[in-house]
Amino acid sequence: MRMPIKLASSLRILLVLVSLSTGLLSCQTIGQGDGTAASEKQKQVLESQRQLVRSALDKGKPEEALKSLRDLLREHPEDGQLQNLMGLTQLALKNPDRAIRHLLKAYKIEHKVAVALNLTSAYIENGDFEKAQALLKAMVKQADKEKYQYKERIYHNLGYVHVRLNQQTTAANWFKEALDENPTFFPSYLELARIYEKMKRPAMAAKTYRQSLEYCGVCFEPVYSLTMLYVNMKKFADARLVLHNFSKNEGVAPNDRAAAVKLMKLVDSGARDQRKG
Repeated sequence: MRMPIKLASSLRILLVLVSLSTGLLSCQTIGQGDGTAASEKQKQVLESQRQLVRSALDKGKPEEALKSLRDLLREHPEDGQLQNLMGLTQLALKNPDRAIRHLLKAYKIEHKVAVALNLTSAYIENGDFEKAQALLKAMVKQADKEKYQYKERIYHNLGYVHVRLNQQTTAANWFKEALDENPTFFPSYLELARIYEKMKRPAMAAKTYRQSLEYCGVCFEPVYSLTMLYVNMKKFADARLVLHNFSKNEGVAPNDRAAAVKLMKLVDSGARDQRKG
């Protein structure tokens, strides 16, 4: 199972690039003239095309994914994976209403938790919070039956529903539930820290941002949030240390490294003003 992908550079709701087929490329002994061999080859070609779409989405290129998916869905309108990928593409293009249509069809074709999770993300983006919450609660039971291994993702989206409803305490409880299920799940640390900030609990927010960084040292979102929290607290040395440690990590993307350099200039400027004062 793949990890969640980002939606418009945000980790607030979770999306999953799922592969619903099983045994597609398994080794088989088939005669060259066998029609089954041709069928298997077609399946392999289709899976390769799906993988190109997944790759485009992973790279943040939904326009590229859309071009491929239009042709593929004309040929394979009942392919659940393609419908799921089109739903994710429409979400990335800020078109949640269209995403819902594709994800509903994908969910009817392949009644899987991973697809339902994407559908709830589309509901949340569209402001359909009651539908999202009802489906997420149903997914908790379905996850047990399906033996879905990532229940923390369901709890995370439940938390974010309540964030959008401005029910911070309930949201925090769901994020804690996600972290109880998986203590390494950094998106829920990130959202929990944001809630602590809203609750005017900066020390707890800083601690929780640092926990998120323990599990994703190359992620810029918690770095930015923690740095700005320290700046607002006039803790410029702590802010510099966060950015310094982030920049030392070889896995940081070039654009995130550049953003950290710009942020360091802001921190240095604040530190100079503090000394002058």
